[in-house]
This record gives sequence, C-alpha cells and structure tokens, in this order.
Amino acid sequence: MGNKLSSGASRPNHRKNGIEWQGIIRYYSYETTSRSLDSDLDDLQTHINTETIHMVYLYKKPLFEEQWTSLILYHVYVVFYTETHQGRFWWSLEKNGEALILQMSRNLEDVRDKLEGERRISSRNAWYWKPKMIIQNYSFETFANLYNFIIITDQVNLRYNFADENCKKFAKIVFDRIARTKRWSHIF
Repeated sequence: MGNKLSSGASRPNHRKNGIEWQGIIRYYSYETTSRSLDSDLDDLQTHINTETIHMVYLYKKPLFEEQWTSLILYHVYVVFYTETHQGRFWWSLEKNGEALILQMSRNLEDVRDKLEGERRISSRNAWYWKPKMIIQNYSFETFANLYNFIIITDQVNLRYNFADENCKKFAKIVFDRIARTKRWSHIF
C-alpha cells in the first residue's frame, strides 16, 4: 500500500492559515485497541484483499453547524458495508481539507455519525441536524478494486479545492464506481 496510508493516531499538519493537504489516506478503526500503525495497516490490508462491498450509501451533513438548511452547502461522504466470516463491517470514505479518510467499525453509527472518534455534529445541534442519507444502491464491487481505483485515478494527490476538488466530487466518483445500478447527480 505504499506510504500513502496512516493510522488514526496521526493528526493533520497545521499551517498558519489553516490545514494543509496531506496527500494520504488516513485510516481510523473503531475496532482496534492497538494504536500500532503496522497492526492497523495489516488489518486493513486483509479487509481490502478479501472483502466485497454489498451496499453503498451517500450521507450528507451541513458544512457549517450554524446553517439552517443544507440544500447547497453540505459535506457528503460514502458509507458502505462488507461481510466476512467475522461478520459485517461498516466503512466510511470521504475527502476533507486534510486528507482522504477511511473509517471502519462493526457499528453503522460509528462511521455515519462520527469522524475519527468525534461526533460529526455537536451535541448542541443534534436536535436539529442528523446525517441524512441521499442515495443508496447494491454493490458487488470488491474492496480491492475500489482501493486500486482510488490509487490509479490519483485521488490521494488531488488537493482539496472548495470549488471543484471537494467532498461532493470525490463522493460522486466513489459512489458511481461501486454502485450497481444508480448514479448520483448533484446540482451544486
């Protein structure tokens, strides 16, 4: 997998004017008690090499918590699940201003409602905002094919840009790649 992966233990490099694009896939597992990078990446490699995606979903949340509508400004991310002899695993994959982030858990709520262990929407706004599913579809794509697609299309090195290289474009590319019969079309 090269040096483009890091475990959830690493944090972003901050610049004076904000957060710097890292050019990595940051992996966060809710299932590990170890914070060993090698152990986490070995576990991830096993999942990538052996699992097939069964369902894929797109979720959105407001870009800023002060918003009263998420019609135009929202963050979108991909959620999918795989099944193995060990059971079902839920995953989220998304692009933000720092990196591509891949999360894994046995619980949907972990990857849908949290980002690297912290709630996507603060408790002060949870009464109003909840992650909302946009679209869903069946999938028979292998995890390995998805991973290879991300590497081959150089998604890791496409710096985040609010106007065009953003979470919506990345989510569309990933969803359209692994969804069986549907495509996501967004206006903004």
